Amino acid sequence: MSLNIYLPPPTVKVERPGILQRVAAILGLAGLILAWAVLLLPCALWLLASLVVNRLTTTPVRQQARQQA
Repeated sequence: MSLNIYLPPPTVKVERPGILQRVAAILGLAGLILAWAVLLLPCALWLLASLVVNRLTTTPVRQQARQQA
């Protein structure tokens, strides 16, 4: 039992993607990147805002620690 691998003869033209297929692939990739940006950007902004708000608001425990120090 052996493995036979088909190799096309050198005279057979290899099919390459055309310009429309390349454009479609680029647009699809750009769409995926845009979808991730739309999904992740609001999450990142919310996280950043919540961290800033938590830094600005001091809790009573922090106030007591600052007074004792």
